[in-house]
Amino acid sequence: MPQSSSLNRRIVLASRPRGEPADSDFRLETDAVPEPGPGQLLLRTVYLSLDPYMRGRMSDAPSYAEPV
Repeated sequence: MPQSSSLNRRIVLASRPRGEPADSDFRLETDAVPEPGPGQLLLRTVYLSLDPYMRGRMSDAPSYAEPV
């Protein structure tokens, strides 16, 4: 099966949380998986880490890390 017929699903930040993050602060985006070009390869992510420092990056308040 060609990879382009598969879907890539990702959860993205829809709005900056006020207080504790809620489901409404995120949205699901779906897009076609691109075909790799010459000299490229396509990887599938099996595990991700969501570290506590990411909470600070959801805010646009001054911090040591750039906001996302």
